[in-house]
Amino acid sequence: MHQPEETNAPAQQDTQQATQDDARAIRALWAEMARGWAAGDAALFAASFAEDCDFTTVRGDKPSGRTGIEAGHDALFHGPYAGTVLDARVVAVRFLRPDLATVEAESTITAPDGEPLATTHALAVVERTAERRWSIRAFHNMLPAPRPAQQAPGPRESTAHEPAVNEPAAHEPTANEPAANEPAARPKLRHLAIVARDPEKLAEFYSSVFAMELFHRDPDGSCFLSDGYLSLALIKHRLDGDTPVGFNHFGFHIEDTAATSEALVAAGTPKPAERFTNRPFAEYRAMDPEGNWFDLSEHGFGGPRPPSDSTGS
Repeated sequence: MHQPEETNAPAQQDTQQATQDDARAIRALWAEMARGWAAGDAALFAASFAEDCDFTTVRGDKPSGRTGIEAGHDALFHGPYAGTVLDARVVAVRFLRPDLATVEAESTITAPDGEPLATTHALAVVERTAERRWSIRAFHNMLPAPRPAQQAPGPRESTAHEPAVNEPAAHEPTANEPAANEPAARPKLRHLAIVARDPEKLAEFYSSVFAMELFHRDPDGSCFLSDGYLSLALIKHRLDGDTPVGFNHFGFHIEDTAATSEALVAAGTPKPAERFTNRPFAEYRAMDPEGNWFDLSEHGFGGPRPPSDSTGS
């Protein structure tokens, strides 16, 4: 007589339950980060990370493990992000093996008045320790690229090899990429900064008159706009500072910081200095022979994609 095969249903149920429990424990790491942020407690925020966590900020900085993560966020909690709230959302958890998983997460930082300040995306690697506690072993934070505005169809008919209307062409340059006919190594002027008494009012002026897009706002009220090619920083004037109102600096998008630094030193100007700032923009500050400041950035200055060129030129 044929005997029915034994099933492993109980084992499968146990495995599924364990996976669900682990997923909840992983999501709790981000909830703990949010609690630490809301309390301004850098130690609680950093507790979710492994002692030797490989952490990369949106600017490409790499603090040294949990200690560096705690120190960096303590400066934020007592500085520009004092009183802000972090909304951390785990989007997906993928188990590579029972004790190792990747995590996709999104976070929004909100000012005390409820105004969203910044949104970031992150990819993390989490591991379960011998004590069966999950911790973040690697964390790469990034600013999401703004979605391009849907373009109205042109007068000519599309052909079979062209992308759909709402599908961006794979070769279309972004605000941080050179066009096909631009020399790859040529630095591009992509940033201007103005110190303003009322950045919000000035941002409204440039948005309404010139259709510039506000894409970032600092906790102190500084506003950052873009026309798709050039970013405009409207920096809040400090009454206790000595920086005058008006034009402040400009910035170049470059391909190779080391090569540009060598060229500047060879031209007799000081070596560019790294900018220790929590703004997710330029990495270095330099000066021309007459003392005018300018920024250098390999990753660009943020903002929306440039509009498509309907002229075909």
